[in-house]
Amino acid sequence: MVKGLVKQLRHRMLISGFLIVILLLAGCGEDPRQGLPGGAAPAVIELWHSLAGAEGEALGKEVQRIMDSHPEVLIHLEYIAEGEIAQLAYLAQAGGEGPELFLTTAQALTELFQQGALAPVLGNGDSFIGLTSQFKYGEKLYAQPLATDVPLFFYRTDLAQLPASLADFHTTKGVLALTALDTRNLAPWWSAQGGKLTGNGQPVLQDPANLIFLQQLLAWREGNLLLVDPNAWNLFLNAQAAYTIANASQAQGLSADIPWGSVPLTQLTAGQGEILTTRTLGIANSSIKTSESLSPLIRLVEDELLSADSQGAIAKAGKRFPASSSFYSREEAQTGILRQVGLGLAQVWSLPGNALEGKLIPIQDKAWQKAWSGVVPEEALAGAQTEAVKALEAK
Repeated sequence: MVKGLVKQLRHRMLISGFLIVILLLAGCGEDPRQGLPGGAAPAVIELWHSLAGAEGEALGKEVQRIMDSHPEVLIHLEYIAEGEIAQLAYLAQAGGEGPELFLTTAQALTELFQQGALAPVLGNGDSFIGLTSQFKYGEKLYAQPLATDVPLFFYRTDLAQLPASLADFHTTKGVLALTALDTRNLAPWWSAQGGKLTGNGQPVLQDPANLIFLQQLLAWREGNLLLVDPNAWNLFLNAQAAYTIANASQAQGLSADIPWGSVPLTQLTAGQGEILTTRTLGIANSSIKTSESLSPLIRLVEDELLSADSQGAIAKAGKRFPASSSFYSREEAQTGILRQVGLGLAQVWSLPGNALEGKLIPIQDKAWQKAWSGVVPEEALAGAQTEAVKALEAK
């Protein structure tokens, strides 16, 4: 009986050993899969961002979605305040460290580029040309726009009618309130009337069209049609101004009892003129961490975050609007504010990141503000021209 039991155990052991050998041989013929037990560990992609609150939470959800769909990548999010991201990146990269990806404002991305922290962007977006060009230096693109905001012309239907054009603005007798007299608010209007900052690669702030435009603004002030007030939006809400120019995102805070409408400013200029955007976010990759081995995964993460759905979720949480042109071809974007934003983005001023105009806009703004405070318009523009020439000569 004992002999029979021993024989039975030996038989079972032989069978078990045979099965183990078969399993081992079968395992040798299959490569371990990324991110699964026994496979290679997922690659870690560190992403520094400056999105807070609901916008940061939306980014976190999108990152989790990407990791769920792509177990080969592990994305580590690190919040860095916009004003600190360039300096911290400089310190980190000096030691060969830092993130693979940056997601922050256009201003912060410009600082990162200027200190050599960015490599040509890997991800592919489908943004509007004007939005993309601000991240282009020479022939290379160093970031992709992800979300933005655009100015709109808001009007109160209970106070005045929408002018047929800006040339007819004075006939409506409605007051236009602006938070500031600057190129960003008035770019479509100014450029549609021939305004320009450069000619043959040189500043031309004294151009006759610039003077005529400035004189027109001052004439409207004298006629009590135009005022500049930091509280312009509240004046509009309280029915003290019939018109204002403000970011499209402001419409999200309008209550139902305020009768209002809005249009892209170019609708009042017969489609002429160019728009400057605000509050733009972009995504870029590091100059020292974009290695050949990680490039495919960095591209994957960038492409996922630049998809129309991902842009829509992040932009909505931050009260911005997607930079993706395909987003505005959707049915839900064919009406209301989304349609107006899409029309505006199609006419964004295409200025490369190192464009001379970008350096001259603040100088022109100061000239306008001087004229508003009482300086003779010709003198204000002449002073701006002198300042612009000196600034170029100093570089």
